[in-house]
Amino acid sequence: MEHSFAAAAAALLLTGAIVTGFFALEDYFSQKEKTVSEETAVSASKEEQQEAVLGIFEGKLALFVGKSPYPNVIYDFFVRNLPKEDFERLSEGILVSSESELESLLEDFMS
Repeated sequence: MEHSFAAAAAALLLTGAIVTGFFALEDYFSQKEKTVSEETAVSASKEEQQEAVLGIFEGKLALFVGKSPYPNVIYDFFVRNLPKEDFERLSEGILVSSESELESLLEDFMS
């Protein structure tokens, strides 16, 4: 019974983390789509474009948007137990280009 409760709680946390990430990036990606569609008429400058990066903040998985040193989303997942290669990738920051890529990365790291 305890294992099924723990598994259900973990699944709920993972689902919540993914949903939170989607809300955090919804505006970012809608703006990005607008920018891409407007580029046919006017070229957008690189300063106006914001990048989404999955990384580490205070030992937890975090999503950074733009150049801010503070994340937009901090996931309730400590990265200390990840394999060395994953930890190093996150330390450098992983560029996220879509919501589906974010979902895939979160599932990989949090499972």
